[in-house]
Amino acid sequence: MFVTAAAVVVADQIVKRAVVAFLNMGDPVNVLGSVARFTRTENTGAAFGVFQGRGVWFIVVSAAASIAIAAFSREIAKMRRGEQIAFGLILGGAVGNLIDRVRLGAVVDFIDIGVNDVRWPSFNVADSGITIGVTLLAIHLLFLSRSGQVGTPSEGSPPR
Repeated sequence: MFVTAAAVVVADQIVKRAVVAFLNMGDPVNVLGSVARFTRTENTGAAFGVFQGRGVWFIVVSAAASIAIAAFSREIAKMRRGEQIAFGLILGGAVGNLIDRVRLGAVVDFIDIGVNDVRWPSFNVADSGITIGVTLLAIHLLFLSRSGQVGTPSEGSPPR
């Protein structure tokens, strides 16, 4: 879990520093035509730009979530590999965005997807880690934990 989290944090921070160094705020750079582009923005709110201006609250929530996941790491280590990876992705994403909030006062977002004026809210590597982690965890909890045939417990953990 911690290796996955560290990989997300490192990748997130490297990419965000490159974005800040090379992209002007709000100027789109096409990656796959105008469907996928990099557009540097800053977000003082939550995912998708909701609850703008509540940075201190999000620092507290992100720190608490990160501490909680780390505190339960022994229990998480007993889970299936996919669940461990999911928690690592969530932890890494939370820490990546927390670093931005503390260091910059806002989260650097830059992945901009959509068609013409219909665009998904900008996001970043950390957001992707959180979203993929939550989705993976939901799949494991909803579908795989009930079936003895799909997935296997990680080494050293009791069968479910």
